[in-house]
Amino acid sequence: MKKRLFFALPLSSGLLKKIAFLEKNIEEKTKIKFPWLPLKNLHLTIIFLGYLNFEDFLKLKEIFKSINLGKRLELKIKKIDYGPPARKRMIWLYLEKNQDLEKLKEIIEEKLNQANVSYHREEREFLPHINLARLKKVKDLPEIKEELNWQVVFNELALYESILKPSGAQYEKLLKLILSSHP
Repeated sequence: MKKRLFFALPLSSGLLKKIAFLEKNIEEKTKIKFPWLPLKNLHLTIIFLGYLNFEDFLKLKEIFKSINLGKRLELKIKKIDYGPPARKRMIWLYLEKNQDLEKLKEIIEEKLNQANVSYHREEREFLPHINLARLKKVKDLPEIKEELNWQVVFNELALYESILKPSGAQYEKLLKLILSSHP
């Protein structure tokens, strides 16, 4: 049985509270009820792996144990706006590009390649974001863009399984790794 998997950074409870407040403000400003994703489902995807077999999943468990960035990730959420750029299918929090985040992604990809894990390789440039909503109606959308410049800290890396259901994706955290707070 194949599992649909991805590496991601879970959000802190403090960040989730800020996001809930931001979503409420946007709805009050625009007078629109957006289809927000459940706060418990929010995360920052590093690598979407796709459907992996059990053998590759076992390799992932070993890879996960060997990941060591050496520090927690300190990132900046730049803005909220529609995404992907020029497509307006979702509402995203856009993050500023960051060397440590890129390094973590490269470490994971290198380990996946060394272990011969057959995963979905993304062709597009990595654009760090947190998806807040999936939009069904994409015409006549009001302006929601807002500069945020929030400093955020990510202390954990997780391997998630994405279980697709008629009601939407459900995410189950399979493995977690605490990122060290010491540089």
